[in-house]
Amino acid sequence: MNRKITIRPTLMKTLKTVLDLKKVTADVVSQRTNRPRTIESKYLSELNRMGIVAKVREGRKVVYIEAVTAVKEAIARYGPDVNVEQLAHQISMPADIVRFIVEKVRTGKL
Repeated sequence: MNRKITIRPTLMKTLKTVLDLKKVTADVVSQRTNRPRTIESKYLSELNRMGIVAKVREGRKVVYIEAVTAVKEAIARYGPDVNVEQLAHQISMPADIVRFIVEKVRTGKL
């Protein structure tokens, strides 16, 4: 897996907030970064498309979760034998990244 990801300073501020809090909404991030919620929502979606953060809908809210935390929660929710592609779909992340994290979790390296 070779993904050349470049993160702009504006995205880095948003990413740092997600990594610090593990599970956030755009509202929470906007309060922490002092930027408009719409901007943070855009940045969070961009980080999700890159495969850096997971995106899960909880009722009407969209929650963004740090990738390893999201995979561990999803494995706990759906069981250890869940198909990786289904797991990736449930947390809106690329399957290759989810597969990598699942392998590390199962071997105890995460």
